[in-house]
Amino acid sequence: MSVLVDENALAQRVLTILAESLLASVRHPPEPATDDPPEAASSAAAAEPPKSIAEFCKSEGISRAFFYALKRRGMAPQLDEIIVPGEPGINRGRGLKLTRITAESARAWREMIRQVRLSEASKLEIARAHAQRVEAAKLSVASPNHVSRRPRPVRRRRPRRE
Repeated sequence: MSVLVDENALAQRVLTILAESLLASVRHPPEPATDDPPEAASSAAAAEPPKSIAEFCKSEGISRAFFYALKRRGMAPQLDEIIVPGEPGINRGRGLKLTRITAESARAWREMIRQVRLSEASKLEIARAHAQRVEAAKLSVASPNHVSRRPRPVRRRRPRRE
């Protein structure tokens, strides 16, 4: 006895269940941790739902453009992608892709960024940029077009009406 399985319907059902679970986690975020031991705090962080790229950028205070610039340089957090193959009649057969960033990969990314900030090359780059700004400021002040060298406009009072 063979059982016929409609793969497209199965993929659609999996996508529906996945979307419902993600929406439920967004609507009901986990309760903030109280005075629990550190083990409980780490398990609460592990239960944190994965974030979309937009949610991650908002929580970290960076723009999406900066996120994609980091991604081009290979410095973005690890992305988890869930791909559901498409049906010929739905979404023009392209399928669906869901991209998420887990709490663990976000923590690893923060640690990597912290290490980059503490590196010697980063300190040299900061010093070089500061010296460049100081030199530009000196050239600006020495310029004959600097705002401090412009004549002040004459303020004329209007005669009073009587």
